[in-house]
Amino acid sequence: MTEARWSPPRWLIAVGGDVTEEQVAALRHAAAARQAEPGAVLVRPAARTPALLAGLPSLPVVAVLPDLAQLLRDVAERGAPCAAGSRLAAGGLVACWRLARTGLRHLPDIARKDFRGIVPVLIELERARAGQNAPQGVALAAPVTDLLLSSGHAECLAHVVSFLRRSGTRAGFETQNLGHLLTRLASWGVAPDFVIGPMNPRGFRMKPSASAVLAAVGRAESAVLASEPSAAGTVPLADAVAYVREHGAAGVVISPADLAGAADGWRPA
Repeated sequence: MTEARWSPPRWLIAVGGDVTEEQVAALRHAAAARQAEPGAVLVRPAARTPALLAGLPSLPVVAVLPDLAQLLRDVAERGAPCAAGSRLAAGGLVACWRLARTGLRHLPDIARKDFRGIVPVLIELERARAGQNAPQGVALAAPVTDLLLSSGHAECLAHVVSFLRRSGTRAGFETQNLGHLLTRLASWGVAPDFVIGPMNPRGFRMKPSASAVLAAVGRAESAVLASEPSAAGTVPLADAVAYVREHGAAGVVISPADLAGAADGWRPA
C-alpha cells in the first residue's frame, strides 16, 4: 500500500545550537503571531537544543540528522565513547534502548561497512541529542543525502524511509540538489514524506537550475519544504513565501536571519 502524502506544517522556524537568547525571544514572538496557520520547529540537534526547545512555544519538531561534522569533531577531541555518551545522556534510557535495538537489527550491514546499516545508527545517535522531544519528522541531513544521491545508493535511501516510518516518524531528506534529488527519487520509486531544499525567486542555490527545480517540484510525489526562501536576504520574506507556495512548496523553512530582516512584514497566507 502506498503511504498517504503528508500534509506538513506550512512554516518551520529553524533553530540550532548557535541561536542566541535574543533570537529565541524573536522566534517565540514570531511563532505566537502565526498560530492561525500550522507551524513547527526545525532543529539540528546540539547540546543546547533541549533548552532552546523549552524556551519556544509547544510546536511540533522536525529534526535534521545527523550532524556529521560536529560528530567527527567530538570524536576527534573527546573520543568515540564520550561523544556517544554525551548524546545518549540527553535522551536517557529510551535513547539507549533505541540505539541498541537499531544496532542489533543492522549488524550485518554494519559489519560490511554498508551505509544501509551505518546511517540508521547515526540517526539514532543524533536523535538522542534532541532530548525527550519526539520529532514529528526526521530529515536525513544534506551532506549524507547528497553523498548517497551522487553514488546512486537508491537502496539506502529507500531503507532510510522505511526505517524512519517504522520508528514512528515521518521520513524526509534534506538536500542542496533539489532538482536532481526529486528526479532521481521518482526514477527509483522512492517516495519520502517530505524533501527540504533551496527554492526562491532568484534561483539562489537551486540545482541544476531554477527552471529544473520548479519542474521537479511540480511533478514531485513528496511534499517539498522550501529552504533559503529569501535568497540570503535579497528577497523580502513575505514575497519569498508567496513565491515558493505559488510554485508548489508545501511549507517554507524560515531562519532567524529571515525573521530579523522581515521585522513584522511577514504574515501567513
